[in-house]
Amino acid sequence: MEHKINPSKRRVKPPENSKVAPPPPTRRRRQNRRPKQLQDSQLPIPVRSTRARYPWKRLVANLTALSILCGCSALMGGGAWLSYQLIVDPNGNRLVSQFVPGWSRLPTGTRDSIQTLAQIKASVRKLGFVTGEPLLLPVEKSADNSIADLLLPVMVERTVNASTICKNPCRQIIELRVYKRVQLPDRDSEKEQYFQLANSVNLEGPAESFVIASLADSPSDNQASNQSLPLTELRRFDGKAPAEGIWFNVSGKLVRGDKKIPYGQVVRYNPSQNHLISLLDWASAAGQPPNWQQIVKGSNPQLAIDQTVGLEPQFTIYQIGPRKFVPNPVQLTPISLEEFAFNDQTYKNGLRLANSGLWSPGLNVMRIAKGKAGKNWPALAQAQLETIEFHAKITRAQAIASWASPGQQVLAELIDGRWSEALQVFEADQSNSNEIATTLKNDGGRIMNRVDTALRINAADSDVKAWGALIVASQDGTREAMNWLDQQSDTDSETRSRIRNLVNKLDAAVSLAQTLEDHKSQIMGSATLINNINPAEWLEPEAKNELKLTPEQVWYQVQVASFYDGSRWVNPPFADVEVSSFPATQIKWLWGRLGLQADPKIKIEVAMANGQQRVAVGTVKAVQIQGGSLRLLAAVEKRS
Repeated sequence: MEHKINPSKRRVKPPENSKVAPPPPTRRRRQNRRPKQLQDSQLPIPVRSTRARYPWKRLVANLTALSILCGCSALMGGGAWLSYQLIVDPNGNRLVSQFVPGWSRLPTGTRDSIQTLAQIKASVRKLGFVTGEPLLLPVEKSADNSIADLLLPVMVERTVNASTICKNPCRQIIELRVYKRVQLPDRDSEKEQYFQLANSVNLEGPAESFVIASLADSPSDNQASNQSLPLTELRRFDGKAPAEGIWFNVSGKLVRGDKKIPYGQVVRYNPSQNHLISLLDWASAAGQPPNWQQIVKGSNPQLAIDQTVGLEPQFTIYQIGPRKFVPNPVQLTPISLEEFAFNDQTYKNGLRLANSGLWSPGLNVMRIAKGKAGKNWPALAQAQLETIEFHAKITRAQAIASWASPGQQVLAELIDGRWSEALQVFEADQSNSNEIATTLKNDGGRIMNRVDTALRINAADSDVKAWGALIVASQDGTREAMNWLDQQSDTDSETRSRIRNLVNKLDAAVSLAQTLEDHKSQIMGSATLINNINPAEWLEPEAKNELKLTPEQVWYQVQVASFYDGSRWVNPPFADVEVSSFPATQIKWLWGRLGLQADPKIKIEVAMANGQQRVAVGTVKAVQIQGGSLRLLAAVEKRS
């Protein structure tokens, strides 16, 4: 059966050599017209539009953009409304405080939390506390500075230990508060000044044991409690205090024997964050409050706490360092002389010398180490060098000062490491040797520690060895001193002989001083009655200003012809009694040689009106040495 097909509905038969079938006629209108020069195999693969396939994504994008736009508009409107509320009512910050860190929040509450100073003091009294004198905090120049912010100490009255300097009941600072000034549109700020609490910090004084530990000469068995000591005084650091932040010293005083030891805390206020923080407990054995000084070169000064005892300078130096704490991003870090900044033997030797108290020798060695290191010299090493230099300036000034006794002079020079100069003072006079022996005997190990350190670095220094032997001799005797010297390395026979002579000289001076304590006067001379004296022309064995007479006494001047000093008779000219240096010490030594230390009484033959002589007993008060002659000043009782 033959089928008839309508020619208009027939499909076009593709060419036999075509490899790609043509698309259906219904989609031909969506395709680009093929270039005639391209083969079918070179045509790009058609890509279908995602918009046509996923129309809902376009709707989501539009809705998201609309939501963001509405959110930004709402945020701007809310910010404007909140700004208005904070202007009208500063207490409105409670709305914001929920979303910020706790340390940065201002106290929230009712409108009544904004108070005048009188109201603040009254509210503190209701809590059982009292307020101290408020300190005004500086304000920005651009701000209205008619009213300053306040730092207000809150105090409690307690009975304290009698060893602290504070009246009972003692007002003890337990809290510091910062009050920000507030201006209210509905209140007359010209008549009343309003404040709002911005921040506070609780305070507790350092423990008694911490304060006692600052005394270098305190016995190891000294008992001290861990009870907190009261803080009684608040002051702002002035002078060279760092420009950033405001620094305060909260302090008290502890009585220990005849010493008053100040102690306290260093508090910093950060105005940009309205934050108070206590950074450091301190105590000063020297009795001085901390002070800011430019010790290490840089932008910020350093806090120096004086721990000096006697002639031993000792300062703890604190630098300002950063800290990851936004409210108060600073800390106080001590400059340690025990921490090595880098590995160099010369540098380490310099630190060891300084740690033993030899500041000037340590400074010299540190400068040599810095020259060797060049550009590799660390910042910590530079801070250590300048700390050592700060102490060395003090010891140098002490060493070149004029002292009243050879013991003090030698001690100052030994502290500065001037071994040779100190030996010259020791050898100058026998009275010097005895005085210095007493000083060395009372040394608690400070000078011997310097000797040991210096010999570890330079074992061949004969002057250092001489002082080591003299210290041992003054404390344990000649035999122990020579045994100590035998244990030292690099000691030749010449050095040993020289040191032996020095030890013998010290021993002879000590023996003579002991003899003079019991030696009684044997003096020959002539006495003359004098009416008036000039006290400036006479030397007393001790500065007591006793050159005064009673109504029953008169002055006699005795011209000494000879005297017995305990071992021999001494005749004029009295060259060995001339005062060359340390007059107080040498006069006291001469007093012993004259036998006046054991008994200052002297017998004087006095002429009577009838031409006869009588023996009167006088008391020698002073001595005069001039041109090889020796005179005594005696107060003699009138004959009744």
